[in-house]
Amino acid sequence: MKYLCLLFVFLLVFTVLVSFTVLAEGDIGNILPGNSDSSSPADSVQAFKNYLVKDESETSEISETSETPETAAAKNADDEKQIFIKVLDSKSGAVSTVDLEEYLCGVVFSEMPSSFEIEALKAQAVTARSFCVYRMLYSTQEIRDFHKGADICNDPKHCEDYISYGEACDKYGEDYVKPLWDKVKNAVDATKGEIITYQSEPAVAVFHAMSGKETESAENVWGSPIPYLISVPSEEDSRQSEIKNYITQSKFTPDEFKSDLTSNGFAADFSESPESWTSNIALDSSGRVASAEICGEAITGIRLREIFALRSTDFTLEYDGENEEFVFTVAGYGHGVGMSQYGANLMAEDGKNYIDILLWYYTGVEITPDYKFF
Repeated sequence: MKYLCLLFVFLLVFTVLVSFTVLAEGDIGNILPGNSDSSSPADSVQAFKNYLVKDESETSEISETSETPETAAAKNADDEKQIFIKVLDSKSGAVSTVDLEEYLCGVVFSEMPSSFEIEALKAQAVTARSFCVYRMLYSTQEIRDFHKGADICNDPKHCEDYISYGEACDKYGEDYVKPLWDKVKNAVDATKGEIITYQSEPAVAVFHAMSGKETESAENVWGSPIPYLISVPSEEDSRQSEIKNYITQSKFTPDEFKSDLTSNGFAADFSESPESWTSNIALDSSGRVASAEICGEAITGIRLREIFALRSTDFTLEYDGENEEFVFTVAGYGHGVGMSQYGANLMAEDGKNYIDILLWYYTGVEITPDYKFF
């Protein structure tokens, strides 16, 4: 009996040692329960990994049977949190509270041509949502006062353009609007809750209509560097034949040129002949006009754009002596910072998806669920 007990202990120790050796060397398929001859080691390994990471709710009979409709509804509500935004109507002065995703349909419909590729529309939905979330979280008291307590307004010069479905139908007709609205809604729904973040914080996801050879940096426009809003190449210039009104011209007689400048507070001596008025036009790092001199007085490219209502600061300025007029030749449209809408559409036509587009135009960012910030 004594020897039988010793033999049993010996066999038990031997079995444990063998099992430990097999597990340590990674061949865990041989020691998994229920490992039949028909299942491969890879299948068994995957089954073992699945077993290790199973949530208690998947393996516990109590967990599976104890969830009530109320707790399930609470969980779903947390996963799909509805976010509302307060919007100021810049014309009427009224403030309304709107579901953010519903609001975005009206923003995307207004801000980007609905005929654009669906991936470009998705990119626009994410940028618009990101801008809204940033405004909701980080607006200064000055901006909130300007918005009369709202998060955002529908003035595209200050925030984002917006039109409701009903207003769009009244303006263009429902037969025209409905298929385009449905397309935009699909883009918004497909990206629901996604925003652009930089270092785990919502990004200022500004955008513009069309760029030139490169987008503009935030520093060149607003004076402060923003690491994800730097100049990157864009395709519009090389494919300008595909874009209507990529190049525009604005012409002014000497009297108009002088009048527009002086009426906007620009003081200079215009006594010399017009062909000598402009000089020292300097370009910034993206190729846009940073500054110029008019009759020896300095003026920024941004100010010239404002005074003469130019589509961008990507322009040349010449005096046409034969026709006696100043000629601005302008490329693109908008401030040039962030995503180019027409550039995004060209990328989508080339097979890029909305994530590709966003990561191209916003350097070093990530796409993050918005509910984390509410």
